[in-house]
Amino acid sequence: MIRKINFIVLLTLLALVAAGCSEKNYFEPSKIDGTVEYDGELPAPIAETGYRSATLENGMVITSKGLQDYKLPKGYRYLAKEGDLVAAAGDCKPNIIYDIKSKKSLKLNLPRRMIAAMFIPQTGRLAFLLEGNSYGIYDYEKQEILVKYESDKALTADIRIASPMMLENLVLVPTLDGKLVILGKDDGMKVREIIVGKGEEFNNVIFLDVIGDRLVAATPHRVISVSPELMDALDMEISDLLFIKDGIYILSKDGTIYRCDEELKILGSRKFPFAHFVGALYGEFIYLIEREGYIIATDRELESAHTFKIPDRIDDWFFAAEDRLYYERYYFKLHQE
Repeated sequence: MIRKINFIVLLTLLALVAAGCSEKNYFEPSKIDGTVEYDGELPAPIAETGYRSATLENGMVITSKGLQDYKLPKGYRYLAKEGDLVAAAGDCKPNIIYDIKSKKSLKLNLPRRMIAAMFIPQTGRLAFLLEGNSYGIYDYEKQEILVKYESDKALTADIRIASPMMLENLVLVPTLDGKLVILGKDDGMKVREIIVGKGEEFNNVIFLDVIGDRLVAATPHRVISVSPELMDALDMEISDLLFIKDGIYILSKDGTIYRCDEELKILGSRKFPFAHFVGALYGEFIYLIEREGYIIATDRELESAHTFKIPDRIDDWFFAAEDRLYYERYYFKLHQE
């Protein structure tokens, strides 16, 4: 798969950069508070991860609600779901909408492979983002493109590509060149463009969420927080981000986690030297997943932290959602009091 090849190439480049240094530094906790064992095994290994999903080699899908009980056609990756319909894409294959009840596929007349999508509720339409950075709205009941726009070419992209989402009667489409385009739900006309990031490389939107009247979006280099009155921004090299009702937590590439308010004012931080965060979960604590094979559990104020060893170093596809972490073909659940 293209995304898996890109992921491996990225890891290879990072390894070559590290090899050129005289000294390699890895996260080494001063104290390990326990170990975490896998709770179970998946029916097949993870073939590819998406923004908020993972597709297994046998076509089964994991979402934030856990492992789903259907399979996609061979070679396809999950993009979005509404009712019994799943939007899916694959290398050198037509984009499809797959009916999980009838097991029939509807081919979509789109010129390139979809890399992100969202069903627009109760409309028979799909918001899409294509390879090459074009986007728009597709009417799958009429089998025609309602609107399609071209954005600036993006030669590189982070493997995390945020999906479109709804905000009342508006469709928010994150692009590969660091923009957030707002389209009208009914006619697809452009309402506004918001510049999220301006980086020359790996500038796609990797995070997008709305809580109440606050919208938060991020590229690997910048995060913005937008309210009806104003927009705040913070430049930072970002590994991941959590947006919860209590605030915003930014995981930086230098091993620091920042706690911010909704306006991106930094309220506190904690650094874990040489830590390479690859994901995070939120529950009773903030759980940071570190590449060398650790989970760091810290309280919401970042005042205390406990480190737990997990069975493997994170070298391949992994997916974290709700209270579970999935890696290769195994998973474990965060056991909370």
